[in-house]
Amino acid sequence: MRKHILGFIAMCLITMLQLAWGQSKVSAIEARLFYNEDKEMSEVKVSGGFSENVIGNPDISLWNTIIGEGSAEGYSHQTIVVVTVSVKGASNQDQALQFTARAGNKVIKTEKRMFSVIGENTSHKLLFLLNDTGCEEISISASLVKAGKSISSMNKKIPFTCGE
Repeated sequence: MRKHILGFIAMCLITMLQLAWGQSKVSAIEARLFYNEDKEMSEVKVSGGFSENVIGNPDISLWNTIIGEGSAEGYSHQTIVVVTVSVKGASNQDQALQFTARAGNKVIKTEKRMFSVIGENTSHKLLFLLNDTGCEEISISASLVKAGKSISSMNKKIPFTCGE
């Protein structure tokens, strides 16, 4: 019985130390339009470039971005999503980020990406490419998984719309 109690106490101490020394969390999700082509009759050359972050920015209109309307500086039908994982404390190895993007009820991308963070008190960025974007609102979900359990998550929306 004494062995079981000591074993339980040791497990609790290890868990507490891991939490205190190696906390990770999903701290940001950003999205940027990828400009596939310059607008016709425009002197501004943006093809191959990126917009500023379009998530949570009330000054950006994502209306008809596929034809370069709204706030889009060029034609865009691809979106880059960057998820930032912040680390507090010592090295965090063997983590996974579960990423899901939905347009309406349809899953357009799901990926589980394994990674390790080497440094202390730093951040790690993971990039995801979404194709055929620009007309439907996209819901993004990023969940940090360690030892099979979700330890941090974040959800964001990219409010694309199209119409006449």
